[in-house]
Amino acid sequence: MINEEWLENLFSEDSLAQDNKREETLISLEAGFEQLETIVKALEQKDLPLEKALAYFKQGVTLVQHCSTILNQAEKQMQILLETPDGHLQLKPISFEVKG
Repeated sequence: MINEEWLENLFSEDSLAQDNKREETLISLEAGFEQLETIVKALEQKDLPLEKALAYFKQGVTLVQHCSTILNQAEKQMQILLETPDGHLQLKPISFEVKG
């Protein structure tokens, strides 16, 4: 019951306006994933009105983009410590190849 009320308040029109302001501030990757999980659970409800489903979906897309940006920035910052042929250690940027 409390969870349903929380979801109702979470996605009310006032709350969505506040969420847009909050999205401008940085949230952690973990917080973004938690919010996405909540949105997915809400979207799985069969009796969800179309307007709310669209609002959830829009917020979910924004969160996915935000989390993707965080992951891309983390990838750029990652470095691997490698040994050069002459025995010295050298920092090199890591690159991930995406297959598929």
